[in-house]
Amino acid sequence: MKRRNFLAGTAAAISTGFASSFRPDGCGFVGSALAAGDGDGRKATLEQKFADFALSITYEALPADVIAAAKRVLLDTLGCAFGSVGSEPANIAETTIRKTFGDGDTATVIGYPRSASVEGALFVNGVLVRSLDLNDTYIGTEPLHPSEVLPTALALCEENGRTGRDLIEAMVAGYEASMRVNDAISFIERGFHPLCAASYGIPLIAGKIWGLPRQAIANAVGISGARGFTSFVVNSGAISMMKAMGLAATAADGVFATRLAAQGFTGPSGTLEWLASKMKPAKEGFAVDLELARYRLPRVAFKRFPIQIELQAVAEAGASLAAKIKGRAQDIRAITVETYPGIIERVADPAKFKPQTKGTADHSLPVCLAMALLDGDVTVAQFETDRWRAQDVMALVEKTSVKPGESLIAKLPKGRGTSIEIVFADGQSLRETVEVPEGDAERPLSRASLERKFMNFAVPVVSKAGAERVMSLVDGLQQLKDVRELTRALRGTGKQNPA
Repeated sequence: MKRRNFLAGTAAAISTGFASSFRPDGCGFVGSALAAGDGDGRKATLEQKFADFALSITYEALPADVIAAAKRVLLDTLGCAFGSVGSEPANIAETTIRKTFGDGDTATVIGYPRSASVEGALFVNGVLVRSLDLNDTYIGTEPLHPSEVLPTALALCEENGRTGRDLIEAMVAGYEASMRVNDAISFIERGFHPLCAASYGIPLIAGKIWGLPRQAIANAVGISGARGFTSFVVNSGAISMMKAMGLAATAADGVFATRLAAQGFTGPSGTLEWLASKMKPAKEGFAVDLELARYRLPRVAFKRFPIQIELQAVAEAGASLAAKIKGRAQDIRAITVETYPGIIERVADPAKFKPQTKGTADHSLPVCLAMALLDGDVTVAQFETDRWRAQDVMALVEKTSVKPGESLIAKLPKGRGTSIEIVFADGQSLRETVEVPEGDAERPLSRASLERKFMNFAVPVVSKAGAERVMSLVDGLQQLKDVRELTRALRGTGKQNPA
């Protein structure tokens, strides 16, 4: 049987046939070889606890700030996706999914006129969300972009005609599970990408939307978690287009894992515990906080600039200094940047001083700072037009040095701030310090800034009226009887304009 036929068959079973999978008392799951679970007195596995966590999330019980945060991240994420419509990575992905997942028409591809299969749509939409490097970030043990799970929730809710409240529940389940895994263990320390955390959130989204029983969801988490390892090489050295598809591929795989589990396919338990104990550095006392009351969603940071989250303070400080050095850039003798050792390791390694790709440039501290100093801002257009390669930019890069900021570390040990000193040829100097960048959870992006960011990217794709309608639908998401009212508003006209 061809894979696309299998996927179609399982989708049909999931959408229409679950009622026959249960006994009248709702306890049975026919034809499966599911693990026995803890009904015989055995302790629940972590996978089962994840399932319980997802099934316990209800719109009615969600705090108001969590619901508000969910709508904010959805608007920001859709804006990021609109901004990438027509880009090379997105166009390649949009063409390729039809050869891989078939010509389905059940889910919207944001900004494109043709619908696709669920897996196809969530993959392309995931690429769209990530491409600009402008989507939200959660800082646990390391930076994570939880918004990349939203395309899965959107596509599956659209396919199944779910309500806006169902979408909010699924978003919260996927977001929270991914962030709590991120809090519990460092993937980077073990050579993997933080996006691996989402392999535990994606099955919860699918299982919740499809109404799967606890043990099926647990099996899906086990299958997805065991397969969800992406090497950190994706973000190392010369960064390629794969940066944009890492979590999108994990999401497609996680949905497939959930389809398998829905049909009775069993999965392993202890996948995270195995990682914690077998992969160096070993972590003793490993645990994931699945207490519902401690929501992380309101702690998500938004980006003002389309660059790595740890460069937001650098760009803000550079933009502030730009007016003060106007006309004097050629007189700069040295630029000294103080920040945190971990940040230096990720965005100021030797490859970042001589980037060869756009993906490396938007992760380069010296390049992003130079553009901010020269142009007063860091924008998508600068990367699309290769501004980062310009002679005046590279001239400042060569004058830049980076070192740990002792005073910053002493005041905010886990911060993402920076202090920049510019010394001119005549000995004069300027200094700018940004301890907490705009958009951080401690200094949230204002509603006006969020709307401006969204409209800048959405209007070229769906028009001003269309963008305002999307914004209105997101604001009233809890009132939507069918998410397809929103997804219809996300379709493009076929005249995409690269960012």
